[in-house]
Amino acid sequence: GMTIIIARPKRLLSLGLFFGNVFLGLFSPFLWNSLTIYQQNRILTFINPEKDPLGAAYQIIQSKTAIGSGGLFGKGWGEGTQTHLKFLPVQESDFILSVMGEELGFVTVSLVLVVFGYLIAQVMKQSYFSKDRFSSLALIGFATIFMAHVFVNTAMTVGLIPVKGLPFPFISAGGSFLITSYMMIGLILKLSVNYTD
Repeated sequence: GMTIIIARPKRLLSLGLFFGNVFLGLFSPFLWNSLTIYQQNRILTFINPEKDPLGAAYQIIQSKTAIGSGGLFGKGWGEGTQTHLKFLPVQESDFILSVMGEELGFVTVSLVLVVFGYLIAQVMKQSYFSKDRFSSLALIGFATIFMAHVFVNTAMTVGLIPVKGLPFPFISAGGSFLITSYMMIGLILKLSVNYTD
């Protein structure tokens, strides 16, 4: 996010993106061979999850089942069958959104995503109105980190991208990213108070 903002000349940015994509396209066979077996299995599972439903695709199939069984309003707090019968692995960290979808429903998950969208929009707004370039770029960086974690975790949970172990901010279990998230919120508040208005 910060690289795009820093690269002011639009022509230079577009040329860099174009040649970067060409480079990745030309070297993708070499990149595929450099991946380990489990990384290749994650990509192949993403393309065709039904190929290995009890092996590499088990997590994503159970995640989709949990979200789908929750319906609009969920089964109720603590009433999820996929989660309490331990069909859904890594449910307290990587797949916490699946637990929310099953127990609290689509409406609650949508509300959580709207709240994070509002938080990210407010941080971007503060970066736009900031008088200092450092604080502006730092705020953009914090917003990008939150946006990346929310997007990747949500997309991974519903099967739009391969499974990657990124926690959902403030909700997933795990101490280090929770502490980092709180530190980022503190820095966002400090930079917003000091360098705006």
